[in-house]
Amino acid sequence: MPWQHPPVPHSACRSALSRAARSAIPPFVALLAAAGALGTVASAGCVSPGDGPSPPANEFYYPAGLAISPGGHSMFVVNSDFDLQYNAGTVIALDLDRIRAMIPPVWDTDDPRYPCGVLGDNRQTVLYPGRCAAIDLQAPADGAGTLVAASTQIGAFATDALVLVPPGPAPTGTEGGARLFIPVRGDPSITWIEIADDRAEGTTRKLSCGQSGDSPRCAGAHRAGENASSNLRGAVLPAEPYGIAATESGDALLVTHQTAGAVSLVTNPWEGTPTLQFVLGGFSYGALGIAALPVPAYVRSRGFEYNPAFLTTFRASAEVDTVRYYNDQAAAPARPFVSRTAVAPITVNASGVDSRGIAVDSHDRIACEQSCDADIECLRACSEVPLGVFIANRSPPSIIVGEVRTRVGDTWADDSVTIFDSVPIRFGPSKVQIGQVIEDDGLPHRRVFVSCFDSRTVVIYDPARLRIDAEVRTGRGPHALAFDPYLPIAYVGHFTDSYVGAIDLDRRHSSYGTIIASIGAPKPPRESK
Repeated sequence: MPWQHPPVPHSACRSALSRAARSAIPPFVALLAAAGALGTVASAGCVSPGDGPSPPANEFYYPAGLAISPGGHSMFVVNSDFDLQYNAGTVIALDLDRIRAMIPPVWDTDDPRYPCGVLGDNRQTVLYPGRCAAIDLQAPADGAGTLVAASTQIGAFATDALVLVPPGPAPTGTEGGARLFIPVRGDPSITWIEIADDRAEGTTRKLSCGQSGDSPRCAGAHRAGENASSNLRGAVLPAEPYGIAATESGDALLVTHQTAGAVSLVTNPWEGTPTLQFVLGGFSYGALGIAALPVPAYVRSRGFEYNPAFLTTFRASAEVDTVRYYNDQAAAPARPFVSRTAVAPITVNASGVDSRGIAVDSHDRIACEQSCDADIECLRACSEVPLGVFIANRSPPSIIVGEVRTRVGDTWADDSVTIFDSVPIRFGPSKVQIGQVIEDDGLPHRRVFVSCFDSRTVVIYDPARLRIDAEVRTGRGPHALAFDPYLPIAYVGHFTDSYVGAIDLDRRHSSYGTIIASIGAPKPPRESK
């Protein structure tokens, strides 16, 4: 059991940028831009899918997104091809079960494999922290062959990864029908891939996105937002899709756009094709972070209409905006849309601008609801338990802290956001997520995790004790984070050197808050062609 918890550019523009990127942009200049928001090399929406060699199918190359499969048996790594050395990015599915078995027991001197087992020592700890040598993707120490179970090609400049499962109970005896969604700036599109719901036994690690025998690349039908005729508004996805979040049922996804000042709506009918439906403009420049608010259990129990809410953050505006999704089912035909319904100012920092990732902590409310045993009045009271809000902000470097309070009536509910605190952290924060650590009592306790790209740090913040719990020294360019559902391990994607680190999250271990394993051999950025 788990231990928890603007229009598309013309092809001429794309080809010109691709040639310029290969010949004129030094890799570390590009990486400085990456530190800003995983990159704006010129206009990254212009990318030719045909230039250059095909990317390797069994390596990391500027990993920008990590996601764990529903059953925890696979880890998906989204590689962005950031410097355009290849003609595509990739998505790789790793055998996470085998990786777990090879993580060395560096905390347990009584284990006969201590400290590194068959991995051997790491001789470059300053550049790539961790006591032990890396786990080789293609020839791992367990002798069972490559750890890459599947791979496919996508566009360049992907930014994130989101796994969704259909509502309802876990499947039994079948592969199920989960989906992996990826914002891709080079198309631009929301690329979606069918994956197995591996909560069922005997499932596979296939990545299905309409690939043909002639091409390992995801087909156009799996790139939502490219075809204006697919929706009633004739909309196409604006440039620079970046952050992504979904409703609890996974029927709708919202996507931010870091240069277009827009938020896009993609609907996801589980028996049909994900489709861009609406683009809401008028936002500040640099829409980056987005997080969904959970629907109160009281609202679900009463069955009245509630329009799901999302919170968004911006690089150029000191605010958190609330955006709501309306399914428009009463119309014929339905034309789903989103609307900005509230703006909460950020005044706890020197300037309040340059906010990046955002995360919502629903732990206390969910714990309250689970104690109600379906009692309606109890659920109503629990709906008013505030949700924690945490934002990675760079001006100055800090965790912005706030809360969401929900008011409910007999037939309505509404949410309001308040920002009230700022916690100083190391420079260059980019992503923030809610996870768990194992405390001295052997039980999981929630934490806020912030990856600081520029300062090679992952900050672990305790929201209950209002203090920084640990600062994890990482390799260069830590960005994407994912959490193992079976072990107290966080996985961090190192964008600059193209590997994944495993962080010990068990406070009973001497190695708590450190990198204890590297997955894939680190590779420094290449020289420009």
